[in-house]
Amino acid sequence: MQQSNLYQTEVYDQFHEIEETAFRDIIQFYEHNKESIDNLDIMAHLEVRSVYAMALFETSRYRDFIKLAQDYLETLIFHNIQFLNGEDVYQKILFKKAAAHYQLLEYTRAEKILWDLVRINPDNSVASFLLKRSIIHNQPNYISQLKGASILLFLVSVALIAGELLIVRPFFEAWAFHFEFARTAIFMIGFLLLVVSDGLHRLLTFRKVNLALQKIREGQH
Repeated sequence: MQQSNLYQTEVYDQFHEIEETAFRDIIQFYEHNKESIDNLDIMAHLEVRSVYAMALFETSRYRDFIKLAQDYLETLIFHNIQFLNGEDVYQKILFKKAAAHYQLLEYTRAEKILWDLVRINPDNSVASFLLKRSIIHNQPNYISQLKGASILLFLVSVALIAGELLIVRPFFEAWAFHFEFARTAIFMIGFLLLVVSDGLHRLLTFRKVNLALQKIREGQH
């Protein structure tokens, strides 16, 4: 037993000799010594696992990170641990989990986690920023429909340009002005529809999140 504890201590010390930014070395060491690391005392185990989790995230192994993060968060809750070495490791891992979903284009899942984070700490500016980005990317149906309509108008405008060049100007010169006016108007309507729909969605998103944050702050006082 004493020899086993000594080996685990040695593994812990060897782990800390690895450079913090040597993410692949961290991953390789952890996965090679996982059994010994799992037998460390809870605080040492959580510390090493946290560094390993960050290495997974930094090397874009987002699926592996999400799987690990879920188990890690459950362990923190079970042992009633929030801070590790003076750092709020619960919020840190939770945010990185949201960021991993965001990187995988899973905006709905990222949004759900980020709402949980800002409810815990409405002054978390990084979480609130990513929350707004997630909502903006996770567009409601009416925004997608408006953008689809604008693209359709662009295509109609292109078709009118082709018709104007190939048919109207060579054979119906008198109608050229009307065609030019029509395709310009259709193009401008499509452009305005695209800009307005995107701008409106962004404006409503920022308003929604900012009002929610204000309400959360008021509820905490």
